[in-house]
Amino acid sequence: MNRPSRCNRAFTVTELLVVVAIIAFLLALVLIGFRKASLMAKTASCLSNQRQISLAQASYASDNGGAYASNRTSTDGSFSYTLNNALGSFPVLINNGNLNQDSYHSWTASYGANMVGPTELAGALTKGRLYSYVGSTPVYKSPLDPTDRLRSYSLSGFVGGTVPEDSSEWSNKWDDWFCSQHVTPRDWISTHVPHHRHPEQTIMSIVEDDDDGFNFNNQGWVIDPRPPLGSIVPDGCPNPGSWANSGGWEGWIDWPAFWEPTNITYSMVDGSTESYSLQNKNIITAIQGPPGAGLGHRYAQPADSLAEGPWRRDWTHFRDRLFPGVIPPMIPRYQR
Repeated sequence: MNRPSRCNRAFTVTELLVVVAIIAFLLALVLIGFRKASLMAKTASCLSNQRQISLAQASYASDNGGAYASNRTSTDGSFSYTLNNALGSFPVLINNGNLNQDSYHSWTASYGANMVGPTELAGALTKGRLYSYVGSTPVYKSPLDPTDRLRSYSLSGFVGGTVPEDSSEWSNKWDDWFCSQHVTPRDWISTHVPHHRHPEQTIMSIVEDDDDGFNFNNQGWVIDPRPPLGSIVPDGCPNPGSWANSGGWEGWIDWPAFWEPTNITYSMVDGSTESYSLQNKNIITAIQGPPGAGLGHRYAQPADSLAEGPWRRDWTHFRDRLFPGVIPPMIPRYQR
């Protein structure tokens, strides 16, 4: 009896290539999904850290008569001066005029033996005013942070200060513009809980990459709140007055960390948190490079345009969250 012969036909090269391509495609999907899940987990952890920092500030204020810890990381030696403008003379006294670092209520203690050159040691965190309320040094480090620093976060320069960032530099530069909007230096005070009229809209902490000669985030985080020169002010603007006092506009004095430009995280005064997606990725190369070293701090970016995109939309997003209720709104938000 004849038996049928077995067919031992092998895969063709084309079939093998198709199988390999399918496997590679499936692996790519798995890796993309894993990276996305990993990024989501890191972002959630980063937001959790900043929520803890905001809650630590709330607890600190509860124990200190409603006063927040300062956004500064050390003193700057400018503690008593007078601002003179069209609305009057306003004496400024920071920290009761005390120049002693140890008496200052800085949220971190980034000075003296707590530093090695431009690098913070653990003591900079543990000896800061908020540490006993935060309770753990890892909370100060974002899992999105690729650097070897101990701290990824800064406090906003409009929280815990007599003037912005408790700095005579900013108060002297911005005084005329604020007064042209009928906002006096008394309105700048952000030292106590009641000073924040919209805590759910006011930034408390933010990821920052202060890499301009520092290996840590030096002082508070701040951007120029004045309107950029050339901004259009339409009829019926709710904050009339002279908009010509923005000379030397510096835009991004500081900038948020661009480690994950679709996940720029920050917390609000009320303890809520947000993650922001950068609208114009060109800002990253303009500020940080490459090519070149980038323009760095105080980057006065160009105006929005249809050709180059929303250069100021990102700046305006954070500007609107600096000190709402005190800093007058800027209209329009998107200049064409």
